[in-house]
Amino acid sequence: MLNAIYTPLSGAIAQERVLEVIANNLANISTTAFKGENVAFTLLEPEPYKNYKNPLPPANYKVSFEDLMPLKGNELSYVGVAEIQRDQTQGPAIKTNNQTDLLIEGAGYFVVNTTEGERFTRDGALKLSGDGVLSTQSGQALLGEKGTINLRSGAFSVNNRGEIYQDGQLVDRLLVYNLPEAALERAGNNLFIYGGPAEGKQRLEHPAISQGMIEGSNVNAMKNLTAMIFAHRSYEAYQKAVSNFDRMMEKSSNSIGEVRV
Repeated sequence: MLNAIYTPLSGAIAQERVLEVIANNLANISTTAFKGENVAFTLLEPEPYKNYKNPLPPANYKVSFEDLMPLKGNELSYVGVAEIQRDQTQGPAIKTNNQTDLLIEGAGYFVVNTTEGERFTRDGALKLSGDGVLSTQSGQALLGEKGTINLRSGAFSVNNRGEIYQDGQLVDRLLVYNLPEAALERAGNNLFIYGGPAEGKQRLEHPAISQGMIEGSNVNAMKNLTAMIFAHRSYEAYQKAVSNFDRMMEKSSNSIGEVRV
């Protein structure tokens, strides 16, 4: 009975994580280039041999150990969260006609300089800082082949290869990398940390860049709202099961051994 309560409890904990992920998706439905996430579950295998001495049963008992498995009460399986999977589908292309807005079509990440080192982003909603540095909205400088990209006030253009021109002169070329998704970790402000090997970073020599456009969030509001309702109802069902087991254990504890006159 005591072990049985952990089966619905594990399900409730997993659904809590699902609700957290969905809430984060919905909160970023308007965030530029945001990639939604999904929860993948896994079966947590039992450890039937862990708490029992060997040999069991005794050598002269003609029943195999596997035959007694249902009697031990340690063979229950539980559900757990295997991983949080990021949806890498391209978000919608949104036309802004703003010269500082850039869209990466297909694979690739911009490189930005932060106080903690290089970070990567697909967020192309950029701005010019007071000293003419092409930066993210939160102030991190975008990097090109020459380092920080400095532009004078006035018009500039970016072609589909990431080359930046101003007054007919080539100023710099954007750094755009293709990175393995498994090695990327969210770092806040729509930035990612790359934690893989150096050889995993592949410079894109021919990125597909569009100026005057940004990538929208790929979060599907209806799909996530439906998933939230399903996860919430599942959580409630697991919660009721835990409560029922708790009442059953309380009743058995109070009733067993009760002396009636």
